[in-house]
Amino acid sequence: MEQRNIIKWSEYSEYTELTIPSGEIWMSESDLVDLFGVFIPKLRNAIKALYKEELVKPYEAERTIKKRANLYVTVYNMEVVILLAFRLNSYQARAVRRELMERIERNHKPFEVILTAINGTIS
Repeated sequence: MEQRNIIKWSEYSEYTELTIPSGEIWMSESDLVDLFGVFIPKLRNAIKALYKEELVKPYEAERTIKKRANLYVTVYNMEVVILLAFRLNSYQARAVRRELMERIERNHKPFEVILTAINGTIS
């Protein structure tokens, strides 16, 4: 059985907090249902839409892992989790979006892009 990192809600005595572990994230349908607070058909339709719109390719975004003898589970990577956070409309999805945006803003470092022109082309 393979160990994997998942994003989940941690409940403490006074509040609920989103726990995003470091390392690669791979989440099953049931993990995603718990995270976003939606039903499986809605989640599956959203994932199908991501593939149909070619926002992500299935061969890049999912893999099958063995849970135990004769039980295999499809898991999805962090890119799918982020795309679903912005596609689904639930209280939990909005909370995930907010948390992701706060973490990006908190860790954001300004950068500069310098373009140079040589012989009329930009490099």
